Amino acid sequence: MALKKRFDFTKKNKRTGKTENVGYLDFETSEEQSRCSLYFYGDIVSATWESMWYKEDKCPQDIADFLNQLEGYEDIDIYFNSGGGDVFAGLAIYNQLKRFSGHKVGYVDGMAASIASVIMFACDELHFATGAQAMIHKPLCMAWGNADDFKEVIKQLDLCEESILDVYEEHTKEGVTRDKIKSFMAKEKWFSGAELAQYFDVEIEEKAAVAACASDYFEKYANIPEQLQKTKTEDIVNAVIAEMEQREQARIEAEKQDILADLDMYGI
Repeated sequence: MALKKRFDFTKKNKRTGKTENVGYLDFETSEEQSRCSLYFYGDIVSATWESMWYKEDKCPQDIADFLNQLEGYEDIDIYFNSGGGDVFAGLAIYNQLKRFSGHKVGYVDGMAASIASVIMFACDELHFATGAQAMIHKPLCMAWGNADDFKEVIKQLDLCEESILDVYEEHTKEGVTRDKIKSFMAKEKWFSGAELAQYFDVEIEEKAAVAACASDYFEKYANIPEQLQKTKTEDIVNAVIAEMEQREQARIEAEKQDILADLDMYGI
């Protein structure tokens, strides 16, 4: 029977001031299987002090700490419902996960936007829930300074774009060109799972998306779908909690069946 240790991810609702559960991290071990789960259910941020404020947000150090505890673990299930975040932090997380030798299975529960769409391609397998979305675009930044400073910023943004394109290009289907993906990024392209599967190696699962997600980065995007603009934080939290509860019930039922099978094996 699998033994599981759970860590809750919480978010402080800016409107109500209450702390709400929005996800969890599981460590699971058994004699036959080693597996754990990682949730990207918030923004991608650059520093630990930022991710400490909203526990579901992730920074590179969070992922480093997570991976350092996985000696002996072979598989990671990685779940996504993220509006994106810091480009350099996301690239660092992508490379951390890419280097991890265990088998990584990615599930886009609701959304993988901006740099979250890069991180998801660190997975060895990638599954999209029906109705889930992804978004790719040119990297953005805020800048201050003189003309020389801005020239350097443009140079850095162009380098970031090429790095992101390198990741996307590794996962395109045969016949899809780098220039095609680059044109999508220039327009800030939002994909349904079915649309994304026309260009990238992903699988569509016959399962409804968890919910749209809330993100501090949405106001920076130009073509955000209308339904996301109307989504209330309370609705998102309720939908996510309902999904977590459903998964927990499925886990309990699976463990119950394992116990019954063991009892049956020994004639009890």
